Amino acid sequence: MGAEQGQSGQLIFIDGRDAKWLKVGRNGLNGKLLHPPMHTPDQRFYAGEFRHFIDEKNRITIPARWRRGDAEEFIILAEATHQFLLVMSPEEFSRMSAAAESDPNVSARDRRIFFRQLHSRAQHGAADKQGRLVLPEDLCKKVGLKGEVILVGGRGRFEIWNLQRRKRAHEEETPTYQHVANVIGL
Repeated sequence: MGAEQGQSGQLIFIDGRDAKWLKVGRNGLNGKLLHPPMHTPDQRFYAGEFRHFIDEKNRITIPARWRRGDAEEFIILAEATHQFLLVMSPEEFSRMSAAAESDPNVSARDRRIFFRQLHSRAQHGAADKQGRLVLPEDLCKKVGLKGEVILVGGRGRFEIWNLQRRKRAHEEETPTYQHVANVIGL
Protein backbone atom coordinates (compact mmCIF):
# COMPACT_ATOMS: atom_id res chain seq x y z
CA MET A 1 0.00 0.00 0.00
CA GLY A 2 1.31 3.47 -0.77
CA ALA A 3 0.69 6.86 -2.29
CA GLU A 4 2.16 8.78 -5.22
CA GLN A 5 1.83 12.42 -6.27
CA GLY A 6 -0.40 12.75 -9.36
CA GLN A 7 0.16 15.28 -12.17
CA SER A 8 -2.56 17.57 -10.81
CA GLY A 9 -0.99 17.62 -7.35
CA GLN A 10 -3.49 15.13 -5.95
CA LEU A 11 -2.30 12.03 -4.20
CA ILE A 12 -2.90 8.67 -5.83
CA PHE A 13 -3.61 5.96 -3.25
CA ILE A 14 -2.51 2.46 -4.23
CA ASP A 15 -4.37 -0.38 -2.52
CA GLY A 16 -1.94 -3.31 -2.81
CA ARG A 17 -4.49 -5.94 -1.78
CA ASP A 18 -6.96 -5.24 -4.56
CA ALA A 19 -4.63 -3.51 -7.06
CA LYS A 20 -6.97 -0.49 -7.18
CA TRP A 21 -5.73 3.04 -7.70
CA LEU A 22 -7.90 5.78 -6.21
CA LYS A 23 -7.58 9.54 -6.62
CA VAL A 24 -7.23 11.20 -3.23
CA GLY A 25 -8.09 14.84 -2.61
CA ARG A 26 -6.79 16.97 0.25
CA ASN A 27 -9.71 15.83 2.43
CA GLY A 28 -9.47 12.13 1.65
CA LEU A 29 -10.82 9.78 -1.00
CA ASN A 30 -13.15 11.22 -3.56
CA GLY A 31 -14.17 7.77 -4.73
CA LYS A 32 -12.79 7.97 -8.26
CA LEU A 33 -11.25 4.68 -9.35
CA LEU A 34 -8.36 5.04 -11.76
CA HIS A 35 -7.26 2.39 -14.21
CA PRO A 36 -4.70 0.15 -12.55
CA PRO A 37 -1.26 -0.10 -14.15
CA MET A 38 -0.55 -3.00 -16.50
CA HIS A 39 1.84 -4.49 -13.97
CA THR A 40 1.97 -3.85 -10.25
CA PRO A 41 5.08 -4.77 -8.24
CA ASP A 42 3.40 -7.74 -6.52
CA GLN A 43 1.89 -9.13 -9.73
CA ARG A 44 3.68 -11.77 -11.82
CA PHE A 45 4.48 -11.06 -15.45
CA TYR A 46 5.46 -13.90 -17.76
CA ALA A 47 7.18 -13.00 -21.05
CA GLY A 48 8.42 -15.15 -23.91
CA GLU A 49 7.83 -18.61 -25.32
CA PHE A 50 9.63 -21.75 -24.22
CA ARG A 51 9.56 -25.29 -25.58
CA HIS A 52 9.61 -28.04 -22.98
CA PHE A 53 8.72 -31.71 -22.74
CA ILE A 54 6.09 -33.21 -20.48
CA ASP A 55 7.71 -36.22 -18.79
CA GLU A 56 6.16 -39.63 -18.07
CA LYS A 57 4.81 -38.31 -14.72
CA ASN A 58 3.01 -35.38 -16.44
CA ARG A 59 5.55 -32.89 -15.12
CA ILE A 60 6.72 -29.84 -16.98
CA THR A 61 9.57 -27.56 -15.96
CA ILE A 62 8.65 -23.91 -15.56
CA PRO A 63 11.32 -21.66 -17.12
CA ALA A 64 13.83 -20.41 -14.53
CA ARG A 65 13.11 -16.73 -15.21
CA TRP A 66 9.40 -17.33 -14.48
CA ARG A 67 10.01 -18.92 -11.08
CA ARG A 68 9.57 -16.95 -7.90
CA GLY A 69 10.96 -19.17 -5.16
CA ASP A 70 11.25 -22.70 -3.83
CA ALA A 71 7.79 -24.24 -4.21
CA GLU A 72 4.93 -22.33 -5.84
CA GLU A 73 1.17 -22.87 -5.83
CA PHE A 74 -0.81 -22.54 -9.05
CA ILE A 75 -4.36 -22.81 -10.34
CA ILE A 76 -4.58 -24.79 -13.58
CA LEU A 77 -7.55 -24.90 -15.91
CA ALA A 78 -8.31 -25.52 -19.53
CA GLU A 79 -9.08 -22.41 -21.57
CA ALA A 80 -12.81 -22.15 -22.32
CA THR A 81 -12.54 -23.68 -25.84
CA HIS A 82 -9.95 -26.28 -24.73
CA GLN A 83 -7.16 -24.86 -26.91
CA PHE A 84 -4.56 -24.69 -24.11
CA LEU A 85 -4.06 -24.80 -20.34
CA LEU A 86 -4.04 -21.61 -18.28
CA VAL A 87 -1.64 -21.56 -15.31
CA MET A 88 -1.82 -18.77 -12.75
CA SER A 89 -1.12 -18.00 -9.12
CA PRO A 90 -4.01 -18.16 -6.65
CA GLU A 91 -3.72 -14.35 -6.39
CA GLU A 92 -4.18 -13.94 -10.16
CA PHE A 93 -7.13 -16.34 -10.04
CA SER A 94 -8.65 -14.16 -7.30
CA ARG A 95 -8.09 -10.99 -9.36
CA MET A 96 -9.75 -12.62 -12.37
CA SER A 97 -12.67 -13.78 -10.21
CA ALA A 98 -13.06 -10.30 -8.71
CA ALA A 99 -13.22 -8.80 -12.21
CA ALA A 100 -16.02 -11.21 -13.17
CA GLU A 101 -17.81 -10.54 -9.87
CA SER A 102 -17.85 -6.77 -10.35
CA ASP A 103 -18.59 -6.61 -14.10
CA PRO A 104 -21.97 -4.86 -14.51
CA ASN A 105 -22.44 -6.47 -17.95
CA VAL A 106 -22.80 -9.95 -16.42
CA SER A 107 -26.19 -10.80 -14.92
CA ALA A 108 -26.42 -12.40 -11.48
CA ARG A 109 -27.65 -15.66 -13.06
CA ASP A 110 -24.80 -15.76 -15.59
CA ARG A 111 -22.31 -14.94 -12.84
CA ARG A 112 -23.52 -17.87 -10.70
CA ILE A 113 -23.25 -20.25 -13.67
CA PHE A 114 -19.84 -18.90 -14.65
CA PHE A 115 -18.42 -19.31 -11.14
CA ARG A 116 -19.88 -22.80 -10.78
CA GLN A 117 -18.22 -23.81 -14.05
CA LEU A 118 -14.97 -21.95 -13.35
CA HIS A 119 -14.41 -23.38 -9.89
CA SER A 120 -15.39 -26.92 -10.87
CA ARG A 121 -12.91 -26.85 -13.79
CA ALA A 122 -9.99 -25.29 -11.89
CA GLN A 123 -7.43 -27.55 -10.21
CA HIS A 124 -4.69 -26.83 -7.72
CA GLY A 125 -1.11 -27.51 -8.71
CA ALA A 126 2.27 -26.98 -7.14
CA ALA A 127 5.75 -26.65 -8.58
CA ASP A 128 8.53 -28.35 -6.64
CA LYS A 129 11.93 -26.83 -5.77
CA GLN A 130 13.24 -27.73 -9.24
CA GLY A 131 10.37 -25.79 -10.86
CA ARG A 132 8.52 -28.89 -12.06
CA LEU A 133 4.74 -28.58 -12.20
CA VAL A 134 2.59 -31.72 -12.29
CA LEU A 135 -0.20 -31.24 -14.84
CA PRO A 136 -3.53 -32.99 -14.24
CA GLU A 137 -3.85 -35.91 -16.65
CA ASP A 138 -7.49 -35.20 -17.50
CA LEU A 139 -6.67 -31.60 -18.49
CA CYS A 140 -3.71 -32.74 -20.60
CA LYS A 141 -6.01 -35.09 -22.50
CA LYS A 142 -8.65 -32.37 -23.01
CA VAL A 143 -6.17 -30.02 -24.70
CA GLY A 144 -3.95 -32.63 -26.35
CA LEU A 145 -0.76 -32.13 -24.35
CA LYS A 146 1.86 -34.84 -24.68
CA GLY A 147 5.58 -34.82 -25.41
CA GLU A 148 6.89 -31.47 -26.58
CA VAL A 149 4.75 -28.46 -25.69
CA ILE A 150 5.18 -24.71 -25.72
CA LEU A 151 4.77 -22.36 -22.75
CA VAL A 152 3.54 -18.91 -23.76
CA GLY A 153 3.91 -15.94 -21.42
CA GLY A 154 1.04 -13.64 -20.59
CA ARG A 155 0.12 -10.90 -18.15
CA GLY A 156 -0.19 -12.59 -14.75
CA ARG A 157 -0.49 -16.09 -16.19
CA PHE A 158 1.01 -18.40 -18.75
CA GLU A 159 -0.38 -20.88 -21.24
CA ILE A 160 0.69 -24.40 -22.10
CA TRP A 161 -0.06 -25.36 -25.71
CA ASN A 162 0.15 -28.41 -27.92
CA LEU A 163 3.00 -27.49 -30.27
CA GLN A 164 1.07 -27.95 -33.54
CA ARG A 165 -2.03 -26.17 -32.24
CA ARG A 166 0.12 -23.22 -31.12
CA LYS A 167 1.78 -22.96 -34.54
CA ARG A 168 -1.65 -22.74 -36.21
CA ALA A 169 -2.94 -20.20 -33.69
CA HIS A 170 0.21 -18.10 -34.07
CA GLU A 171 -0.23 -17.98 -37.86
CA GLU A 172 -3.91 -17.05 -37.51
CA GLU A 173 -3.21 -14.37 -34.88
CA THR A 174 -0.23 -12.67 -36.57
CA PRO A 175 -2.33 -10.33 -38.79
CA THR A 176 -4.26 -9.12 -35.73
CA TYR A 177 -1.00 -8.53 -33.84
CA GLN A 178 0.44 -6.60 -36.78
CA HIS A 179 -2.73 -4.50 -37.10
CA VAL A 180 -2.79 -3.52 -33.40
CA ALA A 181 0.98 -2.89 -33.45
CA ASN A 182 0.48 -0.45 -36.32
CA VAL A 183 -2.46 1.24 -34.58
CA ILE A 184 -0.46 1.88 -31.40
CA GLY A 185 2.74 2.80 -33.27
CA LEU A 186 4.85 -0.18 -32.28
